[in-house]
This record gives sequence, structure tokens and C-alpha cells, in this order.
Amino acid sequence: MAGGELTAGEVLDEAADSAVLTGLLALQEARIASNPCTAAELCLSAVPHIALAVTLASADLD
Repeated sequence: MAGGELTAGEVLDEAADSAVLTGLLALQEARIASNPCTAAELCLSAVPHIALAVTLASADLD
């Protein structure tokens, strides 16, 4: 791996990390939301990010 190039696995790992972080940030916002409806919306908005992270983490590159 010359010149700082990333492998496909490393790219998937970075993408999964980013998706998890985005989902967790939404859940953090939900935790501090004063309105239960807003908290529920934020929890629901985290779902696609967590699902994407699971999909990326379980991708089989072989």
C-alpha cells in the first residue's frame, strides 16, 4: 500500500465508523431532547445510519 492508498476493507471500515458515529450523535441529541416527540424522531433518524453501519461491517469482500 504505497502513497497512503486505502484497501477496500479499510474504506468500508471508515464508512461503517462514520455511519455509527452519525447514528450515535442522533441518539445523543434524542437523550437531551426536552420534547418526547422530538426524541422519538431523533431515535428514528438514527436507525438508517446504524443499519448502514451493520451492512458495511458485514460486507464480504471475498
